[in-house]
Amino acid sequence: MISSKFEYRKPTNVDEAVELYGEFEGSAVYLSGGTDLVPRMKLGLEKPRAVIDLKAIDSLSVLEDQGQWIKIGSEVRIFDLKQNELIQDLFPALASSLEATSCETLQMRGTIGGNLLQNCRCLFYNQSEFWRRSKGFCLKMGGEKCNAVPGAKTCFANYCSDNAPSLCTLSAEVELSGPKGQRRISLEELYTNKADKPFDIQPGEILTAIFVPKKKTIGDYEKLRVRCAIDYPLLGVAFSLAEGTGKLAVGAIGPKPIVVELGESPKQSVKEAVKGVLDQVRPVNNTVLDREYRKRMISIMAERLVNKVMEGAK
Repeated sequence: MISSKFEYRKPTNVDEAVELYGEFEGSAVYLSGGTDLVPRMKLGLEKPRAVIDLKAIDSLSVLEDQGQWIKIGSEVRIFDLKQNELIQDLFPALASSLEATSCETLQMRGTIGGNLLQNCRCLFYNQSEFWRRSKGFCLKMGGEKCNAVPGAKTCFANYCSDNAPSLCTLSAEVELSGPKGQRRISLEELYTNKADKPFDIQPGEILTAIFVPKKKTIGDYEKLRVRCAIDYPLLGVAFSLAEGTGKLAVGAIGPKPIVVELGESPKQSVKEAVKGVLDQVRPVNNTVLDREYRKRMISIMAERLVNKVMEGAK
């Protein structure tokens, strides 16, 4: 499969990148590692007039200890981030999710910002253009129906970032820069809960950095997948505990990670917290595993993960 023709630009600072986006009247995409974008372009899911490569912007590749926060540039590669001693020491849930992301070859290419902004996935969407035309375009492609749930007027594609659930349990924030200036929001605020348009990002905005509170945590991340490498999560569960407060996040089973607090007694409160998660999820048969199986695995994986972390802490 070959992508459509496009112009390639490589700015050296954020302002230049935003200006280039405006020159192409919004018909442009930002390129980080390309592990999500390039396959989408080859499938015809993206047909931009221009690709704006962010890898030459040095400021986006810096990891910095700012005292109360650890600032992670959006272009920091997953492989480099997982080897960072500060990340390993302070944020074990994040380190575990980085290790679980795809394979080392793609980790050396993929970036943390690109992983957070990867588009939602569905068996009926991530297909060739020929396949999609024969089936009929779904809601996410501008059609009038969902191909996974006949007659549905809602998109049920899944947001499959490995790293987002872990960062949500760490109360991370993100910095966005665009034509209207710079803003900083919590990572949870980034998600719209709409699979066809999953992110609250304005045209031209760039995710420039992730900020994680500098607190010593314990935690971990587990994912459900068919193979032990490369596969996107069919379910991802993250847990972190800092200063007596625990957070659980469940991802890859809807358009955004679902985050719940566990309080000071995570092992006692995890069952109730999982009930809150189950009330919010609406899995459908748009992955290679049955929806009911994926839903049942939420409680199994969440309880197993929390118990493992808390027992390890003793």
